[in-house]
Amino acid sequence: MVKAAVENHVKPLEVESDLVGRLVDNFQSPHALNVILTGTAGDGKTWHCRQIFQKLGGSLAEWDRSGPLIETTVGGRKFIIVKDLSEFYEHPRQKEILDGLLNATMGRSPDTLYLVAANDGQLLRFWRGYGAANPEAKDIERRTSVLLKEDRDRDEELSLWLLNLSRQPHDALFNQVVKAVIEHPDWAQCEGCILQEKGNCAILRNRALLETGGDNGMRARLRELITIASHNDMHLPMRHVILLTVNVILGVSGKKARMMNCDTAHALHANDEGALANPFDNALGLNLPAGENRQYRAFTVFENIGLGRETNNAIDGVLVEAQPEDEYDRLVKADPLYGDGQFSHLRYRYQRGTLEDFSLFRTAVEAQRRRLFFSMKRNGSDSEMDPWKLTVFTFGGDYLDFIKALSTGGNYQKTRNRLVNGLNRSYTGTMCDDGQQVWFAAPAANTQSRVGRVLDINLDVGPSKKHLMYFDFDAKGPHGRPRMVVHQNPGDVEIEENCLSPLLFEYLMRVQNGSLPGSFSRQCFEELRHFRLRVIAALTREGIIDPDADHLQLIRLGNDGVLRAEAIEVIGGN
Repeated sequence: MVKAAVENHVKPLEVESDLVGRLVDNFQSPHALNVILTGTAGDGKTWHCRQIFQKLGGSLAEWDRSGPLIETTVGGRKFIIVKDLSEFYEHPRQKEILDGLLNATMGRSPDTLYLVAANDGQLLRFWRGYGAANPEAKDIERRTSVLLKEDRDRDEELSLWLLNLSRQPHDALFNQVVKAVIEHPDWAQCEGCILQEKGNCAILRNRALLETGGDNGMRARLRELITIASHNDMHLPMRHVILLTVNVILGVSGKKARMMNCDTAHALHANDEGALANPFDNALGLNLPAGENRQYRAFTVFENIGLGRETNNAIDGVLVEAQPEDEYDRLVKADPLYGDGQFSHLRYRYQRGTLEDFSLFRTAVEAQRRRLFFSMKRNGSDSEMDPWKLTVFTFGGDYLDFIKALSTGGNYQKTRNRLVNGLNRSYTGTMCDDGQQVWFAAPAANTQSRVGRVLDINLDVGPSKKHLMYFDFDAKGPHGRPRMVVHQNPGDVEIEENCLSPLLFEYLMRVQNGSLPGSFSRQCFEELRHFRLRVIAALTREGIIDPDADHLQLIRLGNDGVLRAEAIEVIGGN
């Protein structure tokens, strides 16, 4: 990226990172720790190393000359930066580097500090190979593996700060990248351009879409999509976030070069082809040659959410039938470039049966759905005119609101009750209506019977000092992800927990609404089953559930939809 900036006579993109400042402070501290940066390709490991080197007095020229390793001094101590540990696999200096890193990590060489960039697999492979002849290296490999697995960054026995850049808050990273792009100082070169003065530049028009902040608009929706994807373990590295942002602004369809420059923008305006720079299609990489967008995670994570394919009768009714008329005017005619100008003539011909190629209309409808997703205001899942109805995560907005309420102490009782009812319907196999207790149950012989589930335990929902156990939600999962948690009093001790991903949230909300999402129901049902088994095992260890009890309870669904427990005596036999 630095090389490209030099070639194009602009300043390199500088993304703000609080982490850089914290790491610089660490290396300048008398009690500095060695640092290993892990993460997937494109997460910015090398970028962070370069930024830290420059903040500590190094120059970009020195960095470029140094090769895969650079040595300098910080506060009188030797400072060694390994830009990419994989460069030294089976290298003559491999043992030297590992010996030095081992001694520094064990606290035996306080006059030497290391900053190392390595992905998880490389790091563990190096320690594992070194551990065959060195027990300390084997111990470090074990401890590092635990830190990565438990998403922790410190081990009290090691002089080490292990940072997984894949675990950065994705919404904050997206905002930082967008800010760096749209506020880049070389946008000033556009001043004096006639397209800028007349407001006819496709590039600046797309840039303006990302400038708008707040809870609605394209920038907000992209940020929400990235959050949903990351909470579903679909990580988007920094490199791909930059790619996404740049493609939204510069992408163009139907041209040999799929990224605009100033000449392209002038040609689009002169030929009245401004709609070819459609930012809503660019967000999915649809400006690229057919199928090429699937090579980039930046675009596949959005395509997998179903943008363009998913819809409902209300939204498609507005698009296809132009009814209600005021909604059509607001949602389609109000956008003369990407809405009315690209769609109304095709809809007219479709309605009158004069459109010979129906695929043209289908493609146009899909494009309008994408545009509406990025431009409609959120109305909540109870509204059929909510943008999240245009994705597979129809309750995506509710999920984000639930996280916010959990994190800020807001009111989340309504959503909690709906989730609990979804849990109970999943565990009991009945169309019950109970959001006040969680009924952990296992199937009996006849799962279709109203008396057919064996009750393990039922727990009240919400914090309670009066009960030994209770069930609730919080936002204390990795990077604020919501969790389902079973607590024990006194002391409010966590007994067991399970992260609530957007996929599992969607499943529970749909089940609560009376539907069974077949495409992912088995996966979610198995996750809930394992959660129940872990809860029961934990409560059995605590002595709260007696596995040798001489009675069991069956769950009965009353005619009023309320669950009840019915005790059955167990009679032993020879």
